[in-house]
Amino acid sequence: MATNATETAKQENGSRVFIQSVIETGQEPSDKDMFNVYDGYNLQWKLTYRKQVDAVKDYINGQKGYEYSRDTGIMPYIEGIAKKECGVSVKDRWNPMDIVLVKKNMQKVVEGTIKELTNIGGMSKDAKLEILNAYMREALKEKVLIGISLKAIAAKKKVASAETANMAGKGNARTTIDYDPGSLKCDLTLGKKANYLFDTGELGFDLKTETGGSIHGQARNFQYSQARNVIQTDLTPKGKDAGAKLGKVSSIALDGFLKGIGLERPPSASKHSKIPAVGKWTQHDVNYWVDLYDDIKNAKVGGSSIDFGEVAVYYDTGVVEKGFPAVMKWAIDWEKNNMDRSTAGRFSSKLIAMEWAKIWIEVDKKGKLREWCTALYYGAKKEFSSKNGPFLKIY
Repeated sequence: MATNATETAKQENGSRVFIQSVIETGQEPSDKDMFNVYDGYNLQWKLTYRKQVDAVKDYINGQKGYEYSRDTGIMPYIEGIAKKECGVSVKDRWNPMDIVLVKKNMQKVVEGTIKELTNIGGMSKDAKLEILNAYMREALKEKVLIGISLKAIAAKKKVASAETANMAGKGNARTTIDYDPGSLKCDLTLGKKANYLFDTGELGFDLKTETGGSIHGQARNFQYSQARNVIQTDLTPKGKDAGAKLGKVSSIALDGFLKGIGLERPPSASKHSKIPAVGKWTQHDVNYWVDLYDDIKNAKVGGSSIDFGEVAVYYDTGVVEKGFPAVMKWAIDWEKNNMDRSTAGRFSSKLIAMEWAKIWIEVDKKGKLREWCTALYYGAKKEFSSKNGPFLKIY
């Protein structure tokens, strides 16, 4: 292929013009038109371009209606955002795409979405790059935005190969992920459904999607038999989005977002300075959690109150005592006496869930609720792990 940047630009623009003409008009461009773009155009290059366009046509299933970009249009637009907002210093190390196709009727939507996703105040550049890559993967999968890397094709190779690269993750494109007001729930009722136990150990919430469906999330200890364990956030689609569970939200996504707005993920129960080993509670420890509850009990997220349920202690279907101090007292006693193998695990999980409720409150105060929901979604898709952008390779 090319031996210098100038020659490379001519050859790649030759690909752009040839591919556009064949796909959009069904005809090859004239030799004159090709010479105007690439003065080295010859029969060998014509055969190469034919192989390239056949591979692209096969990938997009013969669709039309694209804009074709290299030096102007959406390609430099994306590169500019990657450099300015996402910390990309050398474009080809991030994404080796040589030309970009974008659906004409979706170009403004794509550009607007990319701008919005990478313009989240307080988020680190690495985290923004992960979100940009995640969106570009889904847009490539939908054949709405196609970055193409053009490699040399051997003369003896009759048909060019095409394959996508850096396409981690599955799912439909998501441009709108938002909080469902009133869905944040941290039920502090103890013993109502079963003696000695919190109903669950979770902080639950729902996210709204642009399809009219929703995604249920929960932050909790997923092994209640462990008295002090790690808390994870998990997402599961519901309604119109129902299907396979998205999975656990990557710690990279959580930490990257929260650090960017001056917050920190709550520690695990086993490492929390105010959650001692079973039977080792002090009044100082208890006061910490009572104060936290008093701080968050009247707070709102997304304009709606958090549902803490009936803050009371039940035994054999009857109320024994009310109020959060009572809940703490009975939970500590029941875990100490090992009243159920899940007592301690649910208790410590519920305490960390309260700290996660505080995180949601603070995120909302900073005006970052929608961005937070977006970060959770892409983090659950495990698309915060690769810093390499997706592309279609033709070779």
